[in-house]
Amino acid sequence: MGIEELLRELREDRVHGASWYFMRGLEVIKLAVNSGLSGDGIRALLSELRSVRPGMASIMNLTGIIEDAVNMGLDLNDVINRLGSWYEEASQRLMAQLDRYPIRCGSRAMTISYSSAVKTALSRWGRCFDVLYIMESRPGNETSQAIKDYSSHVMDVIPIPDSAIAYFMRDVNYVISGADGLYSDGYFLNKIGTETLFIVAHRFDVNTIVIAESYKAAVGGVGEVYSVDFNLGDLRVQVPLFDKVPFDLVDYLITDLGIIKKPKPEDIEKLRELLINNVLNPGG
Repeated sequence: MGIEELLRELREDRVHGASWYFMRGLEVIKLAVNSGLSGDGIRALLSELRSVRPGMASIMNLTGIIEDAVNMGLDLNDVINRLGSWYEEASQRLMAQLDRYPIRCGSRAMTISYSSAVKTALSRWGRCFDVLYIMESRPGNETSQAIKDYSSHVMDVIPIPDSAIAYFMRDVNYVISGADGLYSDGYFLNKIGTETLFIVAHRFDVNTIVIAESYKAAVGGVGEVYSVDFNLGDLRVQVPLFDKVPFDLVDYLITDLGIIKKPKPEDIEKLRELLINNVLNPGG
């Protein structure tokens, strides 16, 4: 695919999460650099990438790091390679951290939407879950892919209506979620319905776990979240695609760089600082 085709794919996608956007965005930048684009041309491309999913932390970090590299006069191919390596190694580091968390076997879990990080977690924990409930996660149709992928690791994956989570929560031990972004303003961003899921989990004293790689950590926050049209009978309404879920609803944040109990804004700042230092100043 060329640059325009990849950008169109990013704009039109309604299924994938932050990890996929990170790698697709990196591919766009790599094609641009290899085509000879530099300086203001790269900056314009980075601005276009940001507009695809405004505020998505993985895109913010990717474009911010590349822009810093342009301003610092660094070799962009080297920076792109280090970003790619960080992405690949994050998956291995995350699995090691997941293995440290003491999941109880014979448990039941609940999740929402589709997350590559949750898929990774289920590859380590799935044998311990008797049942995984997955919310239908409207609007969107990513749950069908989630059921297919998650069923490779959990014996019984059961889709449930979003309106029924309190009923099923009575039998749940863990609520597990991925994240499209971790923000130092004090919340994580994930599919609409996630905040409701976490509020209900706390009502029933269910452990809440967020799983996310360090390249999703961002300083600050997001403004207005991305919205989509949603048909409800004869009506069409604008529905936000993401929730801003406060960290005080999170019991554990599991990242590739460690397990954080009751995450705080300064924890997110440290994650991002480690990412920036390792990519832009690897020998420092």
